[in-house]
Amino acid sequence: MATIETRSRIYSVIEAMPLEKLDAVVAFLEDLQRSSEEETTLLLGDASFMRDYREAKEDIRSGSTVNLKAIRRDV
Repeated sequence: MATIETRSRIYSVIEAMPLEKLDAVVAFLEDLQRSSEEETTLLLGDASFMRDYREAKEDIRSGSTVNLKAIRRDV
């Protein structure tokens, strides 16, 4: 996919996302920015990580998540 198309899709998803989820998106993107390409390659090649990642994405889509504020209170 072309860079312009990818950026456009990202902006569209972010614009449609509820405000309460944007903190998690920013944290993820900042972490992605900090991580090295080598780390990314290692994670993408780890079958267990990829399975967990896909499950987490499905949990998010289905709404099977916990409010971040509730987690912060428990820590």
